[in-house]
Amino acid sequence: MDKARQQTFELPDKALTSLPTGAVKDTVEHLGKSVVQGVFATDAILPREEELVDSLGVSRTVVREAIKVLCGKGLVRTARRYGSRVCPFESWNLLDPDVIRWHDPDSPRTARIYAEATDLRLIFEPEAAALAAMNATPQQRDTILAAADGITPVNGEESMIGADYTFHATILQASGNLMLAQLQNVIYAVLLFSYSAGRAGAPEEQVSRRNHLSVAEAIAGGEADLARTRMRDMLAQNKAIAEKIAATAGS
Repeated sequence: MDKARQQTFELPDKALTSLPTGAVKDTVEHLGKSVVQGVFATDAILPREEELVDSLGVSRTVVREAIKVLCGKGLVRTARRYGSRVCPFESWNLLDPDVIRWHDPDSPRTARIYAEATDLRLIFEPEAAALAAMNATPQQRDTILAAADGITPVNGEESMIGADYTFHATILQASGNLMLAQLQNVIYAVLLFSYSAGRAGAPEEQVSRRNHLSVAEAIAGGEADLARTRMRDMLAQNKAIAEKIAATAGS
């Protein structure tokens, strides 16, 4: 493990990756944050196209493309008779990393998302760990072990978050189930703010690293039942933290 402890990890950049850089991406960022952070309330109508062109200094084409992206994320809907209207929170794509990232980490709504995302993880990650114990390749087992060992501030917080993501994402991939593998975005979205929103109540790094290593070792040893139990126990600890945050935020 000494060699693995020197390894650094990176959190992949999934934010707005389908968009070209430049004006469209910047406009989506600006409008997306404005909607999510309440500058435009539910059912509010966004400024008219020409107003956005003037205020943002972009072309009509850029505004139209940005609105299409926001529609795809469930934040707004458009109609000829009124333009673009903000959708209710329940209609937003809460599994979208951008929608998560645009939230204020200290808001009650973010605390709710964190708590409910943790509930969701408790449903699928323990079973994914059990499947990984049965189906992971030798390389995947090594990656899971190295990532668990890398959840330490030794190489900086960015590497620690990257290791955390690599650990969970590789387990989903190693499950051998394509549907579970596609839930990596849930992990990504939660990790984007859990290291800030959950910091105050989070277990110390040594405890977190030990918990991850215990799961990794069960997977590496092919012990499906043990991997399932250890993942469930680890996430149950996260659930307690999430509930504490939600209660503090008043949600």
